[in-house]
Amino acid sequence: MSPGRTHTSDMNLAELLEQQALALPPEERKKLGAKLLASVSAEPARRKRQAGSAAGRVHLAPDFDAPLDDFADYS
Repeated sequence: MSPGRTHTSDMNLAELLEQQALALPPEERKKLGAKLLASVSAEPARRKRQAGSAAGRVHLAPDFDAPLDDFADYS
């Protein structure tokens, strides 16, 4: 944390959390760290993405690649 910044609007969330954690006694900091690690590791695993899972959901117009009338002046 920068020494000159003490107003909360000048700090980001990480700096605020660090400042609050450093104000705790060492034993409380250890408990807080353990709780944070447990909550992060308890996050459910994401399913693997599967190629082709959106097949049939996206439709393009038959003239998708046709030149646009708006750009006729530039050709």
